[in-house]
Amino acid sequence: MAAVILENVNAHFPIYGAQQRSLRRALLQRATGGSIEREGRHSERVVVKALNDISLTLHDGDRVGLIGHNGAGKSTLLKLIAGIYEPVSGTIRVEGRVTPLFDALPGLDGEDTGYENIITSGMLIGMTREQIEAKIPEIEEFCELGEYLNLPVRTYSTGMTMRLGFALVTALDPGVLLMDEGFGTGDLRFAERARARMKDFIGRSPIMVLASHSDSTIRAMCNKAIMMEAGRIVASGPVDEVCDRYYESVHEAAHAARAAKVARNASRGAFPTDTGEILVRDANLADRLKRTTGSIRFTAVAARDNSGRPRWEYVHGETANFRFEYEVFEEVPRVAFLFRLLLSDDHASASGLQCITDILETISTTKLEVGHRGAIDLTLPELKLLPNDFRLYVCLISPERTRNHDVLDSNVGLPALAVRSGAINDRRFGAVSLDYQFRATEAQEPVATPSVAPSIVAAGES
Repeated sequence: MAAVILENVNAHFPIYGAQQRSLRRALLQRATGGSIEREGRHSERVVVKALNDISLTLHDGDRVGLIGHNGAGKSTLLKLIAGIYEPVSGTIRVEGRVTPLFDALPGLDGEDTGYENIITSGMLIGMTREQIEAKIPEIEEFCELGEYLNLPVRTYSTGMTMRLGFALVTALDPGVLLMDEGFGTGDLRFAERARARMKDFIGRSPIMVLASHSDSTIRAMCNKAIMMEAGRIVASGPVDEVCDRYYESVHEAAHAARAAKVARNASRGAFPTDTGEILVRDANLADRLKRTTGSIRFTAVAARDNSGRPRWEYVHGETANFRFEYEVFEEVPRVAFLFRLLLSDDHASASGLQCITDILETISTTKLEVGHRGAIDLTLPELKLLPNDFRLYVCLISPERTRNHDVLDSNVGLPALAVRSGAINDRRFGAVSLDYQFRATEAQEPVATPSVAPSIVAAGES
């Protein structure tokens, strides 16, 4: 029988030398959340109170998801259970062997071969030499690396390294399984096989605790959930009930952010409504008229998912639906719609924002009269964008691109299209994911492996 029992556990981290400008750096190095307080006679000592009064009991069969915003305390709680951190007060009792999987391949040495890394990593996670050697045939078969296992790991691609790590850790006989966002599984073909293996691996564990930002991952893998905020447990119970509450809290936070934005943009005229529409009819009109003819003017913008919920943040592979409403103020002969996604300032080159995609579609090939109102619906299905914040640039323009009638970009404070990773421990880099074929050929047996890789250029159906 396995059990995890925490009673009134507190975890505090003093930050020494964290004065003025060095405070931010020190906190980032700690990588913990929670509240920040000053202690001492002259408040000279900074303490991060990462976990406060945590009590929970887990038994055989529990599959628990920890969910919450960054800094809520999820990772810190896992490390306390694993024995990596010690509490400043309270008691922690764990019955049974603990299997912490915070890294796809613990102890990886690029100069060692795959086989040598299997031995080293297996020992680091508690296996004996005999146990590891007994598992090697299974690891060989599942990772499909063949003769590469005799080569230094530094010669592997990222996907090959992840496959080796996944095959190794899932060959274990797990105890109390602790996972922090899990780990990746490499290319798509391998991922299909990995899903079944992971399900079996988790099924063999008496207790699993998974920390994740993704409520869909929690719903799929867990039967209970714990919601954390600022180092405290604020909700626990059936997974759907807690995940629904988490979604509501995210929605409330977004609503509060929109309300704050209304206050900030009041002088410019950009007003988010309760329905998720952003009214832009007169927003920063002086700038727009300076750059365009003003013959047609955008009046409202909205972004929604397939369920109709207002959203500007999506997971890779989800569908985003945009609606742009406009009104004609001066007669125009023909009109087109231009939509661009640009990388935000943090990712831009020295020359400015980078264009990721450019969509130009004709709205009308006939004359539009004064007072005419219309709407443009644009759907981006199954977003292939990699995690990033993308800025919108939308324009009402002549089909020849010779005259701009209205433009919306940072001038009205449109939100960024935020794309987040839906995969566990997604390590891809770039802006857009492209399908491609890859083949590594040896003298006798060529191996073909389809995969997905990121690219900085847009491709496909834009």
